[in-house]
Parts: sequence; C-alpha cells; structure tokens
Amino acid sequence: MKRFFQVIIVLSLLFSACTSQKELLYLQDIDTGTEDNIFFKQSIDYKIQKQDILYIRIYSMNQEANEIFNLTSGRYQQNLFQNETSLFINGYSVNDSGNVDLPIIGNVNVLYKTVEEAKNTIQSQADEILRNSSVVVKLISFKFSVLGEVHGPGMYRNYNNQLTVLEAIAMAGDITDYGNRKNVLIIRPTKSGTETFRIDLTSSKVLSSEGFFLLPNDIVYVEPISTKMFRINAPTLSIFLSTISTLILILNFINL
Repeated sequence: MKRFFQVIIVLSLLFSACTSQKELLYLQDIDTGTEDNIFFKQSIDYKIQKQDILYIRIYSMNQEANEIFNLTSGRYQQNLFQNETSLFINGYSVNDSGNVDLPIIGNVNVLYKTVEEAKNTIQSQADEILRNSSVVVKLISFKFSVLGEVHGPGMYRNYNNQLTVLEAIAMAGDITDYGNRKNVLIIRPTKSGTETFRIDLTSSKVLSSEGFFLLPNDIVYVEPISTKMFRINAPTLSIFLSTISTLILILNFINL
C-alpha cells in the first residue's frame, strides 16, 4: 500500500510539471482567414533623443559637393554598410543640445523630431545651398535587449523603421519551452521615467498592446514558467525518491 501511494505522488508531481502544447502556441485565438475584430496597434513614431546616431547623406548633381557633404566616395562608400562599426563611425551623433553638426550646413536641431521630420529639416537647409538635392536620414542606434527564457539572450540592433516584439523574440531565437508566453515584460526608458508593459503572446490582444511595437533601448524579458525549477531538479528528485523506496523495501525486508 505504501508503494502504491508513492507511485501516485510521483505521477501527480510529474503531470503537474508537464507543459501542454497550448502553452507553447502564440496567438491562439486567431483562426486562418481575415479577422475583422482584431485591432492592430499602429507603429510608434520614435522621437530622436540625445546621443542617438543618425546616418545622414546629402546628394546632388554636383559630385564635388557630394564628396564634401558625405566625406565618403568610391569603394569606401560601397563597403560602408558591410561593417557595423563603420556605420557608427560615419554616423552623426545628436549632441546634448539636440543638434547634428553637418559639413557646410552646420548645426541642425533634430531633438524630439521623427526621422522623417529630421529629414525635412535638413532638406530645407540643404536646398539653400544646393539645387535639386536629396537627403537620406536613417536611425542607426536602434538597439534593444531580449533577456530571460529565450535561446539567444542579448542585445540586438534593428535597421528597419519599426520592430515588433514578435520580431525581437525571433531575432533572439524564440522562447524556450521554459518561457512564460502569457506574461512577457517590456521595459521602456523614457525622458519622463521608465514605463513597463505586460503582454500575453498567446492572445490576439497583444496586437493592440502598447508594447507590441518596440522602441530603441527597450528591454524584453521573458519570465520562466513556475514549474521550471521542478523540471531542473527532477533528476535529483528521482534519485531521492528511488533512495527512499529502496530504503523502505530494505526496512520491510528486515521486518519480515
């Protein structure tokens, strides 16, 4: 009878620690086809901050002017995007006054402007010097971190105009079987303080969450499920229970 109760206890512990397939699925309440009742959160227009790094290029029909403004040409210009370090060395840092210092044009204030607004500001000043000029502005300091129960935790960089939390997790190698997909934490530093969001990746409501689209310097933290420690210690627990069972058998044998 004692042996029977031991088996029941062990089986109960094992089943309580199991992860169902449903816990590993994303967006479980979305069926195939068009979902008219789902509201998709629009991407956030990021406002340029101090110490951000911008890729800025000004082009015109005048080749000499291009070389003065851009300070790169020929093979060096072609290899510029192949090296991340080169992007930062040749980028323009937003100083404490919120300006970028451009050749000939001088200081241009871009603080708290969107990338598109910064481009238009630089374009208007470039038009005063060059005819038929074209300005390219990109944010190259869009970094974010993914921590916790993912296969590749660390800091990553994004070179697109927008980034969703699902894309960020994909870049980190997806969530492990130990990760809690129902309670992912987004930590967002802002000029007025730190904002936090809790999102459920198993629900379609995440698509309308404030944390669905990430911003530069966001941190995504995937918490472990509550049964992780039991699974990690399962081999030790198994040895312990085996030892107890063996000891009980020995004691029963001695009593006989």
